[in-house]
Amino acid sequence: MSSKIFIDGAEGTTGLQLRQRLLSHPEVKLISISSDKRKDLNYKLEKFSEADLIFLCLPDKESKKTVSEINKQFGSQKVIIDASSAHRIDKDWEYGFPELNVNQKTLIRNATRITNPGCYATGALALIRPLIDNNIIDKSVTLNINAVSGYTGGGKKLIEYFSNQDKETFFYYSTFLDHKHLNEISKYGLLKKNPIFCPSVGAFPQGMAVSLPLHFDWMKDGVNGRKIHSIFKDRYRSEEFVALNPLNSKASLTKEGFLSPEILIGTNYLNISIFSNDSSGQIWLIARLDNLGKGASGAAVQNMNLKFGFNEKLGTKLLK
Repeated sequence: MSSKIFIDGAEGTTGLQLRQRLLSHPEVKLISISSDKRKDLNYKLEKFSEADLIFLCLPDKESKKTVSEINKQFGSQKVIIDASSAHRIDKDWEYGFPELNVNQKTLIRNATRITNPGCYATGALALIRPLIDNNIIDKSVTLNINAVSGYTGGGKKLIEYFSNQDKETFFYYSTFLDHKHLNEISKYGLLKKNPIFCPSVGAFPQGMAVSLPLHFDWMKDGVNGRKIHSIFKDRYRSEEFVALNPLNSKASLTKEGFLSPEILIGTNYLNISIFSNDSSGQIWLIARLDNLGKGASGAAVQNMNLKFGFNEKLGTKLLK
């Protein structure tokens, strides 16, 4: 019997791709709603009652209001996966990054409140947690994270901006060091202080690269590129959606020597590259993903699959 799914906010960037993914999912049935009813809370509550799981693809304020109404009507047993940032560091919600650690999938399976990670946080945590969990870097270290995303991550306003001009190719933003993903990166990265996070947007729709440069002298003695690569290989060996390139792999580069952020568009995969210069004592870790896939709707489907005991890969690929 198919699980009944309701998407609240199916007209937004994340909601649209989530719906596309779920249309190909063999184990679910989508509950439809007419566009003129999508902001009618009482009508939506009727639809919520039919659903086995509710996806929230709403602005933070609306998400909090909707969750409050769901709690009043149905209690805490109605399963919710929230794609907004409203509940990402809330102790009553389970963090929906299945690859965070070896126990996270079990926690997601047992949860009724699951908060989808931010796209940048997904890439950053994939790089940080293996280092912290293996005591390679201290929790008090000040990390510097650089990242570039396709413009769809900024929602309708940024999509419209890039669609109507052809001059801007790249720009930094969140220049006051207050990006909304910082708190979840610090909390789930087990860091004692926020990293210095420098996000940017490129003139391409989808794709993302998150990078973490490090000096060997920030790490415990005896660490080099081979050691770091071995730790990541052991950590992600059995993960369906995380691929690790060979150390210093030129095969991951374009013929011009570039590392493209656009290689995983339409998928729920995350790719990690590690480049090490042992003579200078430096290492560069880079995670690439689709900001709307593993960074949003693909991860939401993966979390639903874990919750219901489905094959983890079902419906995670975006079909055209």
